[in-house]
Order: sequence, then C-alpha cells, then structure tokens
Amino acid sequence: MKGRLAMITLQNDVLAVEINELGAQLHSIKRRDNGLEYLWQGAANSWGRQAPILFPFVGRLKNDQYEFDHQTYHQTQHGFARDRQFAVVNQTTSQVTLEQHADDETRQAFPFDFILRVHYQLVADRLAVTYEVVNPADRSLIYAIGAHPGFNMPLTPAGDFNDVQFTVSPAEEYSRIVLEGPYNDSGHPRLIDMTTGFKLDHQLFAHDAIIFKTGGVDFAATLTDLATDHGVTVSTKETQYVGLWSAYPAKANFACIEPWWGIADNVGADGLLLHKQGMSRLAPGASKQYHFSIKPF
Repeated sequence: MKGRLAMITLQNDVLAVEINELGAQLHSIKRRDNGLEYLWQGAANSWGRQAPILFPFVGRLKNDQYEFDHQTYHQTQHGFARDRQFAVVNQTTSQVTLEQHADDETRQAFPFDFILRVHYQLVADRLAVTYEVVNPADRSLIYAIGAHPGFNMPLTPAGDFNDVQFTVSPAEEYSRIVLEGPYNDSGHPRLIDMTTGFKLDHQLFAHDAIIFKTGGVDFAATLTDLATDHGVTVSTKETQYVGLWSAYPAKANFACIEPWWGIADNVGADGLLLHKQGMSRLAPGASKQYHFSIKPF
C-alpha cells in the first residue's frame, strides 16, 4: 500500500472519524463516550489496509484481465481507486466530499471516463457513506463498486475473536455465494441460516469471504464483542451482495463487513467485460449513488 497522505477529521457530539485522502479510506472511527477504536488499524503480517473503496471492479478478474472493444486490459483485485489520491471538494466539521476522476493512468487499465465522489457525513451516532459515480462521457460506463471496511474484533484485549457474535437483519435464510478459489460459483449457491447468527471463527474464512446474496433488500450486519457488548452495525441499501471476511491463515483480530454492488468473476467467465456478472451500466451524462452506514455502539 502506498504512503499515507493528509488526514481529514470529522466530529460531532458522538463520533470522531478520520479519513485518509489516499483512496478516501477511513482511518479511524471512535465513539467519544468510550474512546474505543472501532476501525482496524492495519497490520503488515495480515491485512495492511483498513477500509478500501472497490472501484471499478469488486473482487478478482480471471487472470487479472478482461477484454473490451477487442482490447485486453489488466487490472488487479478490487480495482485502482483504493490506491489513488482523492481531492477534497467540500468539508465541514461533520461531513466531507472527496473526488477522483479518470486520467491517462486509469485509462491504461479501464478505458472509460468517470467521476467518483465519496461523501462521508456524521448523523447522530452513525457515519453515513455515499458513493456517487458520474458518467461525463458520451458512451455507457460499465463498472462495479463496493466497500471493504474492517473492524477491530474484539474491541479490547479482554475479548476474543471467537467470542464475537455476527447477526443480520432480516434474520432469515440467505443464499450464500461460494467462492471457487478467488472466483464466484453463483450457479451452486448454498443456503445459510441466519435466524440466530453465529460466533466468529478463523476457520470460517479458510475459503475466503462468506458472501450473502442480499438481492437489493435493506440489510444490516452486526458484529458484537460479547466481552464488552460493544460492536458495530453496517446497514446497506440496494446492495446485491454483502461479504463477511477476515484474513486466513493469518488469524488477525478483525472482521470486514463489505457492501458490494458487484462481485468477482464467475468461475465460467469468458473474460469479456460486456458479459461480466454484477456490473452496472450508467448512461451518458447520468449519475448514480450507493448508500450504506456504519454505527458503532
């Protein structure tokens, strides 16, 4: 990961949040009443990132490449936005908007013009996050987008990773998209019963993320450190998938809740961008927003 740039600080009566201009990545989320750090701080021996923004792809492309308009392009997992500097376009004490756009460097891997804006706003006891994609060109923009925030679990040295409870709302059965290596096998989903949730275990992630097919319904996922009764809820809107992930076999004390509007290549993908599963298409001159929130408790 590239070096750290200037930090942006947002505060209200409840929360204090820091954001790195590199990748518009969250760097810190604290409640002011308990001083706990809810956001994973990164570690070189497990996962060095904290909350990368996934754009213009979510997950891995087959052989890290794809074909569009008879040309082959190379792109590594989760796209390039996470490693590029964003510019601050407006800021107050409790909200900020950051922006990046296409240039000659991005067009080497992604032959589209785009504007990507990230809006962070503190609203009482939650952090509201909006991704906005704008198509300034005269042809359709084909892309995916997602979030990848990691949370300290447990939140204090008194806790244990295996005593962290994971629950979702609505609490019901979901289709789980299984990964075959780094690629999705959506043709063979499995049912996962989430009526009561489950405790975390590093072995759960031996085959990478647990992916819930949410299908666009409002969906909330909660991690609770049972030693403290503190935790975090990530609430999503209109996501197609939400991932739960932690590093394996590194076994670090964090877990990610990941709202995705896109997914890794299918095991049967032919490499053509026009056929890629989970991609969005944005008409010339159009824009679209994607929303989720983070509530530490």
